[in-house]
Amino acid sequence: MSALGRREVLFGAGGGVMALPWLELNAAAAKQEITPLRFASFYSPMGFVRDHFFPDPGAVDFLSKPTLSPLRKLREKVSLITGLYRVNVRGTDVHNQASSCYLSSQDPQGELKSPYPMDRTLDHLIADQVGHRTPIRSLELNCNSFKDLKESIYLDNISWYGPEHVATSMKDPRQVYRRLFQTRSSDKDITDLVLEDARQFKLSLNQHDRNKLDEYFESVREIEKQIDRLNHYYETHAAIQMKEPEQGPMTRGEYIRLMCKLLVVAFQSNLTHVSTFMLAPERWGSPQHFHELNFTKSHHGLTHGQSNETVKNFLVQVDHFYLSLFAEFLEQMDSVDEGEGTLLDHSIVTLGSGLGDGEHHTMNELPIVMAGSANGRLKTGELFECASETPLANLWLLQAQLMGAGLNRFADSTEPLDSLMV
Repeated sequence: MSALGRREVLFGAGGGVMALPWLELNAAAAKQEITPLRFASFYSPMGFVRDHFFPDPGAVDFLSKPTLSPLRKLREKVSLITGLYRVNVRGTDVHNQASSCYLSSQDPQGELKSPYPMDRTLDHLIADQVGHRTPIRSLELNCNSFKDLKESIYLDNISWYGPEHVATSMKDPRQVYRRLFQTRSSDKDITDLVLEDARQFKLSLNQHDRNKLDEYFESVREIEKQIDRLNHYYETHAAIQMKEPEQGPMTRGEYIRLMCKLLVVAFQSNLTHVSTFMLAPERWGSPQHFHELNFTKSHHGLTHGQSNETVKNFLVQVDHFYLSLFAEFLEQMDSVDEGEGTLLDHSIVTLGSGLGDGEHHTMNELPIVMAGSANGRLKTGELFECASETPLANLWLLQAQLMGAGLNRFADSTEPLDSLMV
C-alpha cells in the first residue's frame, strides 16, 4: 500500500453522529472565559479583475465595486486591505509560487530550502500552539473538482508542514464528514501497523529519505492523537444527527457551499479552530464547468484574455461567483450566536490570492479581504490602504500573534500590521 493510501485509510468510517458545540452545553462557563479564536484562510486563484475589485480613489464605499458587492450585508464586519505584496522569485514558475508560497513562513530573499520559497505555513505555525485544544489540529479543504490531476502539486495546495512536505487537503465532502464526525476503535491499530511498517522500511534509506520519513511519522502520530481526542470528545459531549453527504452529482456552487457548511459546523462544534480552504486550484489547463453561470471556461485562460471585453466579462462573473460563496460562508458564521457575539466575531477569516493580476502575473497590490474582529481586537468595516509594497507577511505576522502563535517574525515581515488593531 502506498503512503498516500495509508493516510487515506486512517480517515475511517462509522456512525453518523456529530457533537454539539461545547458552548451550547457549557453556556455558564463560557461567559467566564475568553471565547477561543478560529482561523480560516480562503484562497481564490489567479487574482481578480482589478477595476471590478478595488475601489476608485476617494470612494466612500470600499465595497462599491461589483465583485465585492456580495459582502455588503456584512459591511461592518469585513475589511479590504490594499498595498500588500509578495516577492516573486525569478526563474521559477509564478503560479506555483502564488499558491504554494501564499502562507509560507520562508523568507523569499533568504537561502531557499526547495525550488520555491516555501516552509511551514501560517496555519500550521498557529496549530502548533492552539491545536491541542481541539480534537482536530487543523483542517485542509480544497474545492478542486478536476479529475485529471495532471497539474503540479504546488498549484493545488496552500498548506505545508515544511519544504516539499504537503499537508494533503480533502476534496470530497463525504471524506470531510467522516473525518470530522466518525471514528473507529480500529483506527489506532491501523496507525500502529503503518508506523511499524515504516520503521522497518526506514532501515534501508539514506539520511535525506530518513528525514522525510520522520516527517511522515510526525503526520501519522498527529492523526493518531486526533483519533484519541475525537473519541474522548464524543464520549463527553452530547450528539445530534447530521446526514452524511450523498454521492450524487453537484453543481459547482453546491459543492463549495457544502464544503463551507462542513467548515462552519466544525468551527461551531469546536472540532477544530484552524483551517485552510482553496476555492479552486491555481492555474489549471482543463476547462471548469460553472453550472450556475451556464458556461464552461478555463479560469486561467480567461485571465489572459482580459483585453477582450467578452472574455473579461466571463472572468468578472467567475470572480463575483467566488465572492458570493465566500459571503454566504461569512453570513453562516455570523448567524451562529456564541458568547458575547457570533462565531464570526470570534474568528479571523481571510480571502486572498497569491497574484495581484492574473494577466501579468504581478504579486503587488494583492486582493485581500478580512472578516471577523478576533474577539473585538481588530477594526472592521474599513478600507486599510497600506504603503506600497508592504509585505503580505506583515498581515500573517499579526494574525499569528492574535492567534497566540508567539512569533516575532514571519518570512520577510518587517512588523505586524498593527494599523488593523483597535
